[in-house]
Amino acid sequence: MKKVGSFFWGIILGTMAGLIMGMILTPRKEEKIKNILEKKTEELRDNLQEIGKKIGKKVHKIKSNFDAKWKKNKIEKIDQVEDELGT
Repeated sequence: MKKVGSFFWGIILGTMAGLIMGMILTPRKEEKIKNILEKKTEELRDNLQEIGKKIGKKVHKIKSNFDAKWKKNKIEKIDQVEDELGT
């Protein structure tokens, strides 16, 4: 009877000790994972910002080229109309 009682007390105390140790060690693992995820998120954010800047530069270049062509075409048409009217 004494052996059976000691066995059950051992299981109960061992389970409690295991749960307590698990709770103590778990936040450290979560912090490591959280730090890794934060670093990866920052890298991703930086890469997306760089890509956005590159796209913005290309769009600005296309827009300025389009504006230049538009103004040139507009001036040519105005000159053509003036030549036809003789003014």
